[in-house]
Amino acid sequence: MSAIIGSLGGFGLLFNNYTASSLNLFFFWMTWTTLILSHPPLRVELIATLFIRLLFFFLPALIFTVFDNLIPSLAGKEPRDSRAKPSSRKTASALTGKRKKKQACVETITNGPVFAVLMSLGNILLGIAVQAIAEYVSVDLFKRGRLLRITSALPYPWDMARGIAYAMILREILIYYPHRHIHNTPHSPLYKYHRHPSPTASSLNLTSTTPTDYLLLQFIPVYLPSVMLSFHLLTFLAFVAITSLVDLICYSQYNYLPKAFFVGRIAKRVRGHYDSGGSGGYGWIGILDWIHGTEVRRNKGGVMGVGEGGEGGEGITEAVKRGVKKRKIARRKKDRASETD
Repeated sequence: MSAIIGSLGGFGLLFNNYTASSLNLFFFWMTWTTLILSHPPLRVELIATLFIRLLFFFLPALIFTVFDNLIPSLAGKEPRDSRAKPSSRKTASALTGKRKKKQACVETITNGPVFAVLMSLGNILLGIAVQAIAEYVSVDLFKRGRLLRITSALPYPWDMARGIAYAMILREILIYYPHRHIHNTPHSPLYKYHRHPSPTASSLNLTSTTPTDYLLLQFIPVYLPSVMLSFHLLTFLAFVAITSLVDLICYSQYNYLPKAFFVGRIAKRVRGHYDSGGSGGYGWIGILDWIHGTEVRRNKGGVMGVGEGGEGGEGITEAVKRGVKKRKIARRKKDRASETD
């Protein structure tokens, strides 16, 4: 265990070509080679994946959750109606000695922060278990190669970047269509297993959902593209780290994220999906939302619209038509100006 975690300490060297020296890369290669030769490949894969998920998502999300519960006003997540009771409480009646009913507020187990922590950790361990079963079925039962490559040869940084870019596109597809199907098909058996966290929830609620929802919308969109592209384990760990960090920031639902950056735009899209009640914003990056016209937008007056029926929402067809129309108008103005001259 210590050897696996120690080897992951040099993981960032692959992403900093300007400051990482060849000597450091050599030592990292030596540590990595010693690791995979002294431990079973499945153990290396599972412990490394668990370490990355805990380090880049669970532990920071746990810190965010504690911060939000201790100082909700500073975190910007204080309920608007101060008289409203938190969603994690309910009222119960009990008979006193004088045969009178007394109202009391008690914590509900299924809505409390402790339950969210345990459920989130349980879902992460469930994903690790599914990953172990998939490797066991591929290697031991069907006698095929490993789903994720574990070799002493380190992947090139540009190969890692290209593979992660392809995996991002596949992840967008695997998130958008099932997510859209769930919201547009209330009679689907998956509909009751899908739920949205409250506007005052932290990013920990992303993984504290039902196991079915976690596997369908969180685990499979990350693991399946990695298997399809035959990722090296280090490339897979980098992909898990990047997606975990982005999800951690975007699903924290803080209002202080800069909207001009990539992460801020994803966070704005996530908030629009929640505020619209799941009427749009089904993707992660937003490419398919723009193509299918399910992008959630607000006009200057704050009115929310989704797709063709909303204020400012449009699909790729409408965007192309609008662009062609603008170019025609600009060309006509230019021709008239040249004729007058």
